[in-house]
This record gives sequence, structure tokens and C-alpha cells, in this order.
Amino acid sequence: MDVTPPLLAVCGTRPEVVKMAPVIAALRARGQRVLLVMTGQHPDLAPQMLRELGLVADIDLGVHLAGAAPAQLLAALLMRLAPVFAAWQPRLALVQGDTVSALAGALAAAYAQVPVAHVEAGLRTHDRHEPFPEEMHRCLIAPVSALHFAPTDAAAAALLREGICRSRIHVTGNSGIDALQAGLARLSADTAADGVMQARFPFAAQPRYPLVLATVHRRENIGRRAGAIAAAFARLAAFCEAEIVLPLHPNPAVRAPFQDKLDGLDAIHMIPPLDHLEMIWMMRRARLLVTDSGGLQEEAPGLGLRTLVLRRATERQEAVAAGAAELVGPAADDIVSAVRQALARPPLTPVHPFGDGQAGERIAAIVADWLHGQAGATGAFADA
Repeated sequence: MDVTPPLLAVCGTRPEVVKMAPVIAALRARGQRVLLVMTGQHPDLAPQMLRELGLVADIDLGVHLAGAAPAQLLAALLMRLAPVFAAWQPRLALVQGDTVSALAGALAAAYAQVPVAHVEAGLRTHDRHEPFPEEMHRCLIAPVSALHFAPTDAAAAALLREGICRSRIHVTGNSGIDALQAGLARLSADTAADGVMQARFPFAAQPRYPLVLATVHRRENIGRRAGAIAAAFARLAAFCEAEIVLPLHPNPAVRAPFQDKLDGLDAIHMIPPLDHLEMIWMMRRARLLVTDSGGLQEEAPGLGLRTLVLRRATERQEAVAAGAAELVGPAADDIVSAVRQALARPPLTPVHPFGDGQAGERIAAIVADWLHGQAGATGAFADA
């Protein structure tokens, strides 16, 4: 029986599962014992993604507080995570990104004097309100982390500017690209998959107008901004300029403005949330992506899909610099104009600013070396 303390990977949302899965797989392939702790932050979407990726939660906290403020969720998660860390006394805690679950995992580990490894470290907009509260979360995770896995050189530079020791920072690429490549391979290997997708989404299989894939869920885009975004989509559909596919987030506050303004429009297809393979298939069919999602900004360039980012700032400037993405303000006129201009441009040549699909293996190798170096250390934060 293996009595070596495990590594704990803390996840709560669908994007965390997608990006942590390649890391967990690579660590386990190296013989590391990794326990997956699911917080319950996304009770509908995260379990769906676990099933798709063949993962099982070793510990399920089941903390879901519908409509809770981030502070309330953070407090609840810390209360539930503290006994987990006390019981397992892990050698390392891994957190990904910038969610409440990521911050709770990092803080709970720090209180338990367990070193923290931050996957996708260093992303910054330098505006604490865009995105909120994610920008604040990732800035708070950095000081308590022993290992920082930066997806790009720019992310590593941001950490250096904040005083993080260079020896703790490792540029690995983004593990979301690992997941994208794995998804593409699965679609290629499954000869029936394309037919299944076409039958499920006939409007995307044979669109009448240029196909635009749109996703909106960020907290700052709820309310008045969502109304403006929906108005822009309605105008584009009414003038037959685009066939718009809009997977709706489960949050009623996100769904309502779009349902109110877009219901019944012939060229608008409001559908349930897509799993990862469905999203990849849809992105390959689309002419344009309009989104406030972070992960989709990373995946789209490699698929040759132009992206309009519905934010005032992005922590993924690499896509903008590569000519694959453009920031668009929340005004309806600006969105309509940007969509028209983007659809008039020639197809995008695929570019890969966020990595080569080997981030998980790089992270696993670095973690293995770090753990080996810690084997003779005394105290949880020796050499951290």
C-alpha cells in the first residue's frame, strides 16, 4: 500500500477540468499519486466535463451556493477544504487559473503549509475590474505559490515584475492547447463523430449565412452590457448577415437578456452548453468567434478562427499581437461593425501563440524534479 502523501489537484469549474486534465494525466503517467478534489462550483458543467475526459473526482466537496457572492463561496470552500488538507497532508497542491475554487485551493494549502503550484500563472490585464474578480484572484494566488507555470513569456514577465523569484517561474505553454489537440485527435479517430454532430446541429452543418459562434458569461457582461450584445446579435440576424450559434450559460442572470431579445429569431440558435468535443467541432465550422471566454481565445487561433473579444481588456494579448483576435467594446454599434469587418476579411492562417500541446508533460516533469529536490528538505516551505 502506497503511504506516500499524494498531490491534490483542486478544481471547481469546467475550464479548470479541461486544463487540469492533461496535467493530472501526465503526473499519473510518471507514477505520481494525484487526488482530484472537486469543489462543486459548477455543479452542472464540471461533472459533464469529467465524464467526457474520463476523470473521476476522488473528493467531491459539493459546495454549490446558487446566487452566492464570491466572498460567500470562498468562505464556504475554505471551511470544506481545510479538513481535506489536514487529513491528507499532501506534498503539493495544484490549482489552475483564476476562479474562486483556485483561490480557495491556494489559500487552504497555504494555511496548511502545503506548497502550491499554479497552472496558468501570470496572466494579467492590469485592471482589477476587468475581468472581475478573476484578475484579483490570480494576483492573490501568486504570492503563496511555490511553482508558477506560466503559459507564455509575457505571463512570466508579468510575474517577474511583481517580484516573483525567477527560479520559481517556468514557461510551459498552456495546457488548454493540450486538451484541444487531444479533442481534435478524438474527433479524427471517431469516423462517426462528424455525422453525429451534423445531425445534432444541422444549422451549423449547412448554414445559410456565415456561421458566427458566440459565448457570453463574464460577470462584467451581465446586465446592461448583455442587452447591448444581444441587440447586436439581433441586428446581424435580422439583416441575414450571420447565422449565430449561442450556447447559453446555465446562470439565469446570463441567459435572460438573450432569451428576451433573441427568442424567435430565425438565424439565432440558442442551445444548451456544449461539451468540449462539441465546442471544438463547432469552432471548426464557424467563420468567426465572438466571446468573452478566456479558454476559447486560446484555442481559436490554432484552428484558424478569428476572434472578437467582448471585453475592454484581455490577459491574452498574444492572440491580439498575432492578428487572431480583436478587442470590441460592449456597445451594439461597435459589435455589429466589428463582426461585419471580420467576416469581410480572408480566412485566418492558423497560429499558435499559446503553446505546442506539451504543457502537461512539461509541468509533470518540473513537478517530479521539484518533489525530488524537496525529499530531503525539512518544513513544507523549505526551498519553496
